[in-house]
Amino acid sequence: MSTDNSVENITFENDREKKIYEQCLKICRSTEIEVKNSPEFQRELYEKCRKLLKSANIPLTQPRVNLLIILMMYKKPLTVEDIIRISNGEIATSSIYRNINELKDKNIIDEFQTPENTKVICITNPEDHHHHIFCKSCGSINDIELEESFEKALEIEIKKIESLYNVSVDSHSLELSSVCNQCQISKSN
Repeated sequence: MSTDNSVENITFENDREKKIYEQCLKICRSTEIEVKNSPEFQRELYEKCRKLLKSANIPLTQPRVNLLIILMMYKKPLTVEDIIRISNGEIATSSIYRNINELKDKNIIDEFQTPENTKVICITNPEDHHHHIFCKSCGSINDIELEESFEKALEIEIKKIESLYNVSVDSHSLELSSVCNQCQISKSN
């Protein structure tokens, strides 16, 4: 059963989907980051989430959409604790973990561990292979891209490892541990 409820140029399949969108607006408006947070931007984020979930045959639920909205808004890896804080309690911790597993299984998000074994997630982008740099002091995480020549040299080494150990490597990651400039400045003051 499909109804045509149109709010701000979005056509919803039903009233439940409209409520999910309205909740997403609440999450968007409550963030402390400085992003282009216009109604058009909010609609665009919601539409991206909706398309992403529908293309993977995953039903739209409030926790899933909220989780994806947060990851898309911040455009960087986030810890589960970050997501809980950002959502202002709008996503239950158990829902976060359940949705991380489900979205990871469908290759919509990536999950990795910090050097301190904290779970971190980000949106998957198959065209964007990247690695991470962690600040040991403040815990910030940034995506980094390596030179293509370095990645190719790494792939050659991986092939050697596969041959030597008779294994098939399906992915790799490089995690760098550091102290960011802000923390270095704070320490010197």
